[in-house]
Amino acid sequence: MGGYFTVEASMVMPVVIILTGMIFYLTFYLYNRCIVSQDAYIMAFNGSLCCGKEDEEIRQKMKKESSARPGQKYISTAHVGWNAQVDRKTVTVETEGIMAVVGWNFGAKWKVQRMCPTDCVRKVRLVTRIKSGMEDKFRTGKK
Repeated sequence: MGGYFTVEASMVMPVVIILTGMIFYLTFYLYNRCIVSQDAYIMAFNGSLCCGKEDEEIRQKMKKESSARPGQKYISTAHVGWNAQVDRKTVTVETEGIMAVVGWNFGAKWKVQRMCPTDCVRKVRLVTRIKSGMEDKFRTGKK
């Protein structure tokens, strides 16, 4: 009667250990997906703010930034790759990675509109001036 616990434990414990390991790898996978998505968006956003620069110049800047980006923050990865495309209106960054032991693929893609922050500020200020001028005319009754 004393040997039943040993037999049951030899059946149950491997299943428990394998499930625990799979839960850990699943959390590593979700963490890596979040981090790669965040890095892709940051790269695309930084590339979109480069106003007055040529497409190739922006690509080179993003390539330099992408080589410094992975660092030590990805857990249990065999490979993390980046691809950036720049055209006149948008910046697109695609990322992909592979988990080391299980071989699961993860990745993200972000497409961001290119803009010039100084032009945006100038346009907002112009609209604000026009609005305040119209309010002044409305208050005074002048046309």
